[in-house]
Amino acid sequence: MSIKRMQWLLAVLLLAAVSAKADSITVNGSFAFADHGVGIPPYGGTLNGHDASFYCVDFGHQISGNTGWTATATSLVSASGYNNTYLQNQTTYLEMAWLITQMLGTSNQTLQAQYQWAIWYLSVGSNLNLVKDPYTKDVFWAAAAATAVLQNHFTVSGWEILTPDPKGSYGQEFIVVGAPESSSLLLLGIGLISLVGLGRRK
Repeated sequence: MSIKRMQWLLAVLLLAAVSAKADSITVNGSFAFADHGVGIPPYGGTLNGHDASFYCVDFGHQISGNTGWTATATSLVSASGYNNTYLQNQTTYLEMAWLITQMLGTSNQTLQAQYQWAIWYLSVGSNLNLVKDPYTKDVFWAAAAATAVLQNHFTVSGWEILTPDPKGSYGQEFIVVGAPESSSLLLLGIGLISLVGLGRRK
């Protein structure tokens, strides 16, 4: 088989692996702190066998510590693929991501909790009132997030939405910051780079 044909075949395999990628999530039950009876992220666990920190963007499903599931990964800056997510709306997830950056930028736990409750507000809307949301800042922070995304063009790179697969099965939808790649994708990527280099030398 020629080098060019091998390069083409490996590229096709890599694209197929990316489009069909299933991530393996485990959560260990840890969280940053408790607020009004719920754990505020980041939640601790592993993603594809690597330590990871998860930010919950799903108030509709409950989970327990020391459990795991598979998830479909959607890049936050993907031009497509949002049909795999619960909300199917890139703008909303970017607003959630902006709120996560605000959480990361402060050590004030009251503010961190407000940002997280605003994320949950974006995920379930007025249904959040059914659990007696302790803060009145949800709409305020959600509006600030919308301004950051729609007017100031906030974006992120390397962040992924992890949706339980099949959708609606056990698990929560998370955003992960800088998701580690699975080992199979890493090996395929290394192989593709090697073949490209070999083709150039030829």
